[in-house]
Amino acid sequence: MDSKERVAAAINREEPDRVPVALWGSYYTLNDGLYLNTLKHLNLGDPLPPFRRYMPRNSNYYDDRILDRLETDVRYVWSGFTDLGGARMDGDRRDAWGVEWVRSGPHITSAGAPLTDATLDEVAEYAWPDPEKYLDFDLMKQRITLLKKEYPNRAIGARAVNSYGPFEQAAELRGREKFYMDMVMDPKLSQLIVDKCTDVIVRAQEIYLNIVGRDLDFFEIPGDDYGGTQDLMISPAMFDSMFKPALKRIIDSVKDFNPKLPVAFHSDGAITKIIPGLVETGVDILNPLEPLPAMDWVSVKKQFGDRLCFMGGVDLKEALTGTSQDVDEDVKRCIRTFGQGGGYILTSANHMQVDIPPGNVVTMFESAKKFGVYPLSP
Repeated sequence: MDSKERVAAAINREEPDRVPVALWGSYYTLNDGLYLNTLKHLNLGDPLPPFRRYMPRNSNYYDDRILDRLETDVRYVWSGFTDLGGARMDGDRRDAWGVEWVRSGPHITSAGAPLTDATLDEVAEYAWPDPEKYLDFDLMKQRITLLKKEYPNRAIGARAVNSYGPFEQAAELRGREKFYMDMVMDPKLSQLIVDKCTDVIVRAQEIYLNIVGRDLDFFEIPGDDYGGTQDLMISPAMFDSMFKPALKRIIDSVKDFNPKLPVAFHSDGAITKIIPGLVETGVDILNPLEPLPAMDWVSVKKQFGDRLCFMGGVDLKEALTGTSQDVDEDVKRCIRTFGQGGGYILTSANHMQVDIPPGNVVTMFESAKKFGVYPLSP
């Protein structure tokens, strides 16, 4: 199989020739420090210009040279929204949504929530971003042309148009503590913010799809972290009433364009209770599969493996920061857990930070090729 066929088989929950591998999508990147270290480790020369030119996030680079060396199965096209609509650290630190960001060491965090004291009417009249002003049409066209020419046998994934889905974007706009209280105390206002965020995301996806959608193999929508380390951050009932309809609107905007285009969704943490709801919204690929004591992924695979392709899984906290043997063992764990019968794309269980040795990044992908050949060992 070539990479395009391999990824398609996994998404269709079939067994390919081996477990496909991916890196540098919306939810599983090399953060800037690790990118620079990996580039040096592989002796690939100078860094490329950042695809987010104003460095508004913790992960601003993308480099096909590293993906080529690691022989990953997916290449990506981005919309430009998080660049042109991102905060400028050397000037106005507000992004297209009006949220202010500050840099602390290698990380940036939000520092100003513009809707903290807003009334219902003020939310309705707020200057919500117009996606057409922030999507880079030339960038998208040039990128998809390059991928079709240079990587005809690689799968093409669409990076999410926004960094956050409606849950987290609304929390950034209102202020997290205030938003969490509002969901109970002022649900009408919370719902309006969620709906307005969803409007922007849906419109951005519609534009994006009209430009590159016909050449995509899967589409990553903005992720939302509904889980903590032990349980959900909100109740299942709150998810069902306020956020499940928003996610369905976002996914429907993809499926309306192409009912067969698979949709990937990311949610950190212990999310078992909402996985049935995610399936109902139309999610095809679930990421990041964090290895938490509160998550029984063997059971989740058994229960939902006929409806979901799983993506991610490799432990950031211990395996990837440990020895090469630790990485080998964790890759084998992931393949045993998620790979049986197909339906698995291997990558890290979130963005990889500078504390990970670049040699372990290489080992992760080498191990996947070594241990991920079908039929899998028991």
